[in-house]
Amino acid sequence: MNMEKEALLFSIIIPIYNVEVYLPQCLDSILCQSFSDYELILVNDGSTDSSLEICQQYQEKFSQIILIEKENGGLSDARNTGLKAAKGDYIIFTDSDDYWQGKQVLEDLSKIISKTNPDIIIHEESRFFSENDMNCKYNQRFIKTKNGKFEDEIINLVYHDLYVASAWDKVIKRSILIDNQLFFPVGRKSEDIEWCGKLMHYLETFSIYSKSFYVYRQARQGSITTTVSAKHIQDVYEMVKNGLDSEKSISEILNKAIENYWACNYVVILKDFYVLSPETQKQIWDDLISWKYLLKKGRNIKVDKVMKFYKFLSFKTLIFFLNGYRLKRSLNKKRRASK
Repeated sequence: MNMEKEALLFSIIIPIYNVEVYLPQCLDSILCQSFSDYELILVNDGSTDSSLEICQQYQEKFSQIILIEKENGGLSDARNTGLKAAKGDYIIFTDSDDYWQGKQVLEDLSKIISKTNPDIIIHEESRFFSENDMNCKYNQRFIKTKNGKFEDEIINLVYHDLYVASAWDKVIKRSILIDNQLFFPVGRKSEDIEWCGKLMHYLETFSIYSKSFYVYRQARQGSITTTVSAKHIQDVYEMVKNGLDSEKSISEILNKAIENYWACNYVVILKDFYVLSPETQKQIWDDLISWKYLLKKGRNIKVDKVMKFYKFLSFKTLIFFLNGYRLKRSLNKKRRASK
């Protein structure tokens, strides 16, 4: 008879929706880990393909798997469902079309936890375009201190794109998420932006895991991140607006880092501005103008790149230029992924 463990170190949460082609690779890459003190929570979000059957087949073979079936409610709702069911000390989110590299990821993370007990462990991803085309930016080389007080290094973490708007590049103490009710906003696109912005207020310590084990699949057919919709950009706008208007911390350093974080996401709105309808463009224009103070060198490496052009261009011309960059980058992604 299997006795349920009183405590688990990791809860790995995977929201699943119509990913039958990629799901086995994702599950295999986690279930092969050398470290066994974890639970794997699969949240089937109303899949209409064979994803549920694949989950059931794996559940029969692996005792670590907990399968939750629910009606389709979107990525945020699926993640929240998994988080509420989790029992591990640390939460790891993984998207079902991505996968891990290496069999000692959890073992390495457990060693970091035993040494420093951080609130958050940050890692970088490898970007997958095709089997022969993967890369990692590896910006952690610019960070001298790889663990310690979050406030001491947060400016550098935001600047070098290490603390970014993604849930799956962070390993987080479950108690921080549950105690502070840090759940994902339901019904929004790019919900990670708001969630990561709020999370910054509650972190005291951090560590960086050196290996880029997480493989983030680019330009996948049918992925919600492949195409940018008007709804997507409207939601980013609302999140930036709310973030800039939110209550300040007593720490000036943290306030500066949070403002820099929102500056990076402000650039996302400018880059994708022409995705919006002319009516919506007019509605948000005054706010975009009032936020121009966010375009300042030293906030983030992406903002710095924009500043190289902004000093020669008017604000309107800058937005037009960034739209061209967006189209070019999208085509390049698709080209690389098709090889």
